Amino acid sequence: DVAAVLTHPVLVGRILRRGNSGISVTSQLLHVVLFSLRYADTESWLPRNLMYIQWPAIARIIIFGGAIAIPIAMAYRASTEGRIILSRANTSRVLSEMLIYMVPAFLIAYRFNYTCFSWVDNGSFCLPPQYFLNPPEDTDVWDDWDLPETWHPQTPSYSPFSTLLDYFSVRDLVNMDKRQAYEVAWSTSIFLAAIADIPQYITYYRHVQKKVDWWLVSSLALAALSRTFYMVHWVLRYIGFWSWDPVGFVGGLVQVLAFLLFLVLVVKKVIDVLSESNKDLEAQIREFDPRWGQGSEAEIPVVDVEKK
Repeated sequence: DVAAVLTHPVLVGRILRRGNSGISVTSQLLHVVLFSLRYADTESWLPRNLMYIQWPAIARIIIFGGAIAIPIAMAYRASTEGRIILSRANTSRVLSEMLIYMVPAFLIAYRFNYTCFSWVDNGSFCLPPQYFLNPPEDTDVWDDWDLPETWHPQTPSYSPFSTLLDYFSVRDLVNMDKRQAYEVAWSTSIFLAAIADIPQYITYYRHVQKKVDWWLVSSLALAALSRTFYMVHWVLRYIGFWSWDPVGFVGGLVQVLAFLLFLVLVVKKVIDVLSESNKDLEAQIREFDPRWGQGSEAEIPVVDVEKK
């Protein structure tokens, strides 16, 4: 959580110090969308009396506020330079790029989530709606409720014979309750987080030349580090309790691997650019003085500095 909290302030500081060059507007707006989806269930984590607020809720507020602060900082920095970050010409391009990433994330989350119509076996129970409206005091739900056979512990609905029609059926989308909608929103945010930085990777890779922008890279590294710690947590939880989070683990793994690939490509490009720059400099010197790199024809006197 600390790594995630520091991600956005580091990037805001970079924008205010060095401007918007090399920063993708698309990625920053995608972050606003994904954190809006992830923290949509405000009533479940934000106490009514803020006097009793705890660190997890504080961290979520800081993270969401930081995600919003980045586009604001970009707009402010662009205004100081007499520009705007979203002109009429590129607004449609940014929106279309956002849809390219948002639609697949939602379609995957629609069937891989923590609801009764999920295609992943997450061990949850499919209970009738009246249970959530008026839950019994006894924890043994099965004794207190005469449940029909259609309500049973969660089992995967996926099979090799499932068709695309089953996958994209809107029946479950129409019938889902608020709790299930929150679960789909959370899963969408996890899958979207795994790919939301891809426009940023592409933009900065095209921008970088002879020097790595460590402010920007550090911000991206903190986000990947946060998911790495969560993955370690999920592995330890699986070892200790035989319980794991397949949605979060897969999304985090994709996010971390994408960052590592980006880092390798950026460092390689910087090294290649510096190497080509050195070759160009040597070629310019040779053009000016053909004797460059050849031995000296005259003897160079050597001064003995040991005896004074």
